[in-house]
Amino acid sequence: MRQGNGESETHRRLKEQAFLWAYGRGFRCCAMEVRAPRSSYRIDVAGVRVDRTQGESMVAIFECKQSRTDLFRDNRRQHELKTNLVALQNRREQLERLLAPHYPSLRTSDSLFPEWATFDFTKIDHRTYNQTIQKIVRIQRQLFENTKFDLITRYGIGNLRYLVTTPELVDRREVPLGWGLLEVDANGGLFEKLVPTRFAGIETRQWLERIAKAATSRLLALEGYAPDSALSRAIRRSSQET
Repeated sequence: MRQGNGESETHRRLKEQAFLWAYGRGFRCCAMEVRAPRSSYRIDVAGVRVDRTQGESMVAIFECKQSRTDLFRDNRRQHELKTNLVALQNRREQLERLLAPHYPSLRTSDSLFPEWATFDFTKIDHRTYNQTIQKIVRIQRQLFENTKFDLITRYGIGNLRYLVTTPELVDRREVPLGWGLLEVDANGGLFEKLVPTRFAGIETRQWLERIAKAATSRLLALEGYAPDSALSRAIRRSSQET
């Protein structure tokens, strides 16, 4: 069933679940339908986690999908590409298991965020690993080119990026490189099936502004303020100006 804004009930529920999952893990500044800084992309859910004592912060974004047609661009070679992708991802995971004990310094997380403990193996000159990554990137570019996943990755949006799906919608080896996977479990909650890479260099302040505006707009809608009211128009003007 679709609502008046064209959004299905399933997609709306996925956004709510992602919101609650993020909030429960310390992302206390959260909102749905957040416009990313310096872009026209609206993120399904975005959250900021801040630790004032250590001056650390992190932005997580969540993209919700309810069908496979929402995931991939139309491509006649899709089956062939996905078969090759699965084989390459298996190879990558095998190499990472072998390399991890030898390069503990490549861990990308720290004591503040231990649950996102991943390794950045691109910093080492390992020919086989780098060639495998290059092949994965080429295939994923063909599968995701000009989709939202491609654009979010290309423009470096968010420290953590999550795909949120209904049960068994996507194999974790099909997930774009660096993204995490949250899947609805048997109890209706979300299960972290794949841990994302934690990317650096994200400006938190602009995200906090966007999240605050999105949350305000949602509150106004829930309170029944008409879209054409003076207050609603003022908020829209403010959002467009920043």
